[in-house]
Amino acid sequence: MNVFATHMTHGFKTALAAVLAYAITTVLALEFGYWAVISTVIVMQVYVADSVEMCLYRFSGTIIGALLGVVVILLVPKTPIPVGIALFVTIGVCSFLTRYRKRYRMAAITVVIVVMTGLQTQDAWLFGLSRVMEIGIGIICAFAVSVLVFPKRKVDVLRIKLEAQAEQCAERCLTLVEAFIARQQHVEESLLTNLVDDVWGNFALLEKIRQHESLLYRKKFKDNLTHKVAVLSRSVEHLRNMARALNALDDSGYDIIMARELKQLADQSGRALVRFVKNTPATDPQGLEQAVSVLKTTFLTIRKEGLIRRFDAEKLVQVFSFYSSLLYFADDIHSGINAS
Repeated sequence: MNVFATHMTHGFKTALAAVLAYAITTVLALEFGYWAVISTVIVMQVYVADSVEMCLYRFSGTIIGALLGVVVILLVPKTPIPVGIALFVTIGVCSFLTRYRKRYRMAAITVVIVVMTGLQTQDAWLFGLSRVMEIGIGIICAFAVSVLVFPKRKVDVLRIKLEAQAEQCAERCLTLVEAFIARQQHVEESLLTNLVDDVWGNFALLEKIRQHESLLYRKKFKDNLTHKVAVLSRSVEHLRNMARALNALDDSGYDIIMARELKQLADQSGRALVRFVKNTPATDPQGLEQAVSVLKTTFLTIRKEGLIRRFDAEKLVQVFSFYSSLLYFADDIHSGINAS
C-alpha cells in the first residue's frame, strides 16, 4: 500500500472511530460525550502498534489525571487564585513526569478537563468517573477500529524494511569488493551511512512490535524477525569495516590475485542474505559454504607461495582487514541461515 492510500485509510478509520464513539455516547445520553469523540482522534494512529500504545497512554493517563482533578475539586476552594495554583502544581508535575512516562501528558490534559468542567459539580467522584468512562469509550472505539478495520501492522513494515535492507547489503558488498579489486579504490562515506542508521533503527521498531502487536498477531510475529534483525545489524557492521579498510590508505594500490574468488563470495553472500530474509529456499544450498572454502584455500595457497610478501606492513593490514571482514560477513549470514 502506498503512502497516499495508507493515509486515506487512516483518515477513514479515524472518522469511523469518531462516529462510532459519538453513536455510543448518544445512545447512552452522556452529557460530555464529545470527550469520547475527541479521544478517538487523539489516540488513532496509522499503525496498530502506535494506536495500541496511544490507547494505553491515554487510558492510564486519564485515570491519573481524573484522580488528581477530583482531589483538586474536593480540597481546593473554588475561587480563581486557589484553583489557578492547583492547576499550576498538577499540570507542572504531570508535565515534568513526562520525562519518565508519556502517559503523564494525558494526565495533565485530563486534570484540565476535570477541573475546568467540574468545579460546580456536587459529586466530584461521580464526575471524575464519568470523564474516565467517556474517554474510555473513545479509546475502546479507536482500538477496535484500528485492530479490526484495514489494520496496518508494523510487523509488515518491518518485513518490507528487512527485505529492502538485505538487497542493499548485497549490492553494497559487491560495490566494496569491486572497489577493493580495482587497486583498493576509496569509497564515499555516504555509501553505508543511511543503510547503517536504517538497520539499527530496526531494534526500536521490533521492540514496539513486541510490546504492542505480538499478542494481537501471534501468527504474523512467528517469522524469526528478531534473528533477522540481529544478522542484518552484524552484516552492516562488517560492510562498514570493509569500507574503513578501503579508505585507510592513500596509495595507488595493488592488483588482487584472488579477485574472482572475492567476487564470487560477495555474490553468494548477498544472495544468501536476501534469501534468508525473504524465507526463499536456496537453489544451491552449499553455494555460500563452497565460496568461503574456495576463498580460504586460495588465500592459503597464495600465502604459502609467498605472494603476499610484496605488501608492506600497512598494505598487509589493509588487505587482511578487508579479507577478514568479508569472511565475517559471509560467516554470519551462513550461521544465521543454519540457526533459523
